[in-house]
Amino acid sequence: MSFLSRVQAVTECPGLLALAIADREGIAVESFGPQAAEAEEIVAEYTGFLREVTAANRELKLGELHQVVITGSQRTIVVTFITPDYFLFAVVDKDGNPGKARFTSRVAAWNLRPEFL
Repeated sequence: MSFLSRVQAVTECPGLLALAIADREGIAVESFGPQAAEAEEIVAEYTGFLREVTAANRELKLGELHQVVITGSQRTIVVTFITPDYFLFAVVDKDGNPGKARFTSRVAAWNLRPEFL
């Protein structure tokens, strides 16, 4: 089964601009969507932030981090952890449906997890 088939539901979310599977070093493994190149830039920019959030989460003993949502006036970024080393980055337009992107990203991450262990 291909990566695309496992993330298909996410790519069909209303307003989804880009989706990327990335590692904790900020390298996109695969990108999808009409603005896939933008996802790679976002991955590179937000990977350091995710390392800090993960470290703070560990220090506070909040348990394993599953998802981080960053909402701006124009776009929402949904970061869903596949494993501690791999993430899904979904970029949703302001008129899109970030709630659906959050849900479908969690399902996709669950389905992708065996590929990354």
